[in-house]
Amino acid sequence: MSMKYSYFFLLSAFALSTTGSIAQGNCSTVDLEYICQNTEYVQSIAFQCGIDCMAEEADCLEQCMLDALALSTPCIGCFGEQVICIVQNCSTACFSGTEGECAECALQNCEANFNVCAGIVDEDNDTWTNLCDCDDSNPVVYPGADGTSQGLDNDCNGLITNDELTTCSADINGDNITGTSDLLHFLSLFNCVGDCADLETGDFSGDGVVGTADLLILLSEFGLYCH
Repeated sequence: MSMKYSYFFLLSAFALSTTGSIAQGNCSTVDLEYICQNTEYVQSIAFQCGIDCMAEEADCLEQCMLDALALSTPCIGCFGEQVICIVQNCSTACFSGTEGECAECALQNCEANFNVCAGIVDEDNDTWTNLCDCDDSNPVVYPGADGTSQGLDNDCNGLITNDELTTCSADINGDNITGTSDLLHFLSLFNCVGDCADLETGDFSGDGVVGTADLLILLSEFGLYCH
């Protein structure tokens, strides 16, 4: 078995799994996004730095990774703790055992502490952590998710496709998103009633007045992408 590929497998397992523990959050949102977008590169650097620093001082691994990766010092410190954990608890399984034995040992002994240190969690329980989940508060938003016609970027690809668009009542300016300009226009119409010339523009609820009910509709659609 190649120790290199075993280590890659372990690092992926750590990064993409969760513990449910309260995270310390040493890896910022920017750190997590960088790891998500450059997973293989981060893995290769962590492996190479681990090899290069085997006989060096304790801070060698951290400095090696800092020189090569656009990650914060606290976040890289979590990788250092991870390597120490593997060496202390899983050296036999990883150097002499199968890849599965190595992974199982690392998951049992090191996963929880790494996730807590890095701040990797799955708040919405959709099996995708905040490492690559672009909205970890919404269970229908994660990489590869199907569109739900709610005006959300369900699959986290940065694009809104037809199956993700929704129908918005409050897209006053017709730019396919209910946003700040729509809110400002709406507020200029607030309390418009009766034969007010712009009544139809802001009376989303159809009750004959531009009021609180319409504001609530706009706020419920705010930030959504529309047909």
